[in-house]
Amino acid sequence: MKTTKQKQKGFLALVSLAVTMAMLTACGGAPSGSSSPGSSSPGSETKAPGTEWAEEVGLNKTETVDELYEKAKKEGKVVVYSQSSRIKDVKATFEKQYPGVEVEAYHMGTNDVVEKVIREQGAGVFHADVAFLKESAGTVTNEILAKGMMHPYKPTDLTTHMIEPYKTERAGLVPYVSLRAFYYNTEAYKSPPIDSWWDLTKPEWKGKVILEDPTISADTMDLFLAVIANPQDMEQAYKEEFGKDIELDGTENASYEFFKRLLANDPILVKSSDEAVEAVGAPGQSSPPIAISASSKQRDIKEKGLKVAVTYDIKPKVSVAGESYLYIINKAPHPNAGKLLIRWMAGEADGKAEGFKPYNVQGSWSTRTDNGRDDQPPLDQLNVWPADHNFFYQNFTKFRDFWMSNQ
Repeated sequence: MKTTKQKQKGFLALVSLAVTMAMLTACGGAPSGSSSPGSSSPGSETKAPGTEWAEEVGLNKTETVDELYEKAKKEGKVVVYSQSSRIKDVKATFEKQYPGVEVEAYHMGTNDVVEKVIREQGAGVFHADVAFLKESAGTVTNEILAKGMMHPYKPTDLTTHMIEPYKTERAGLVPYVSLRAFYYNTEAYKSPPIDSWWDLTKPEWKGKVILEDPTISADTMDLFLAVIANPQDMEQAYKEEFGKDIELDGTENASYEFFKRLLANDPILVKSSDEAVEAVGAPGQSSPPIAISASSKQRDIKEKGLKVAVTYDIKPKVSVAGESYLYIINKAPHPNAGKLLIRWMAGEADGKAEGFKPYNVQGSWSTRTDNGRDDQPPLDQLNVWPADHNFFYQNFTKFRDFWMSNQ
């Protein structure tokens, strides 16, 4: 388990984000310079905050790359807040493809991107152009998008190649989906040593389950909230695993009971996917742990010499679909360069742009039909829970408090 100091650091980060959201809501919610919710002019329909600006800069249009490049060169650069460290690879190929347009990239976790956008928009500071992030327990949908702090940019020549729901959903552009995967050591185990979430609560795995701390990792928090959203699945999985109905120990359902037992089994909480996967895959271990971590970390296995593999055969579901979203930030100072960058990262109209290559790795699933991989199960065949962002948003505080109180 984490130390008291580490627990406090993760908890304070969440408190900081909650306070920021509360301050913004108290101030009316809409970012400086945008229309407020429900406002409209005579004879017009009510528009969401920031809609007029988004239309003015053409976020509802499909422009040619040449048109955007000419406008982007006049803007000179594009600023991106990215939840992925691979943005450095995107920067290199983009600047080579589009001389004269610099990429100013900031790598930070999704929760940090969320907090930074909320603070800057609330203060009327318009610095960044593109946000690349996950949902963060529904905060993006229910706070940032609802208040017009970010806007979707989904040109039709890109979305026409996408599968549903990513083709028509109203949220931002989703170039790929990833999971939280179950990792095991291949030297110690010739086949996956677990096949159920409930295995993690058994005595033989006491102190040997590595998790990214959900108070730090937005991906892990969303996965755990998906478990909370589906107690009937966890109840059935318990019966299949142990051959009897579950008995609750002061909890309200099978999902909360699972997390109570998991925490009582002394899981190891870490800060990053790298830390989790490397701990499991280090060679020469006689009794290695298992981990739930980012599926895309499979790209590092060979380079790092790790003895590790993933299993997707976990009951009742292996994970939740973890979408990575691209948005234009409200009142972006370089909107055309931002649009050009999003197109590049999404693979461009033909799906072949090098900006998507850093993300087209094993453990990530393209949302397009023309640039996926054939060395892993297809996206539509994965046994995953859907991401119910409204449920996540409504139940985040309750689950977070339960998690903290049971550590």
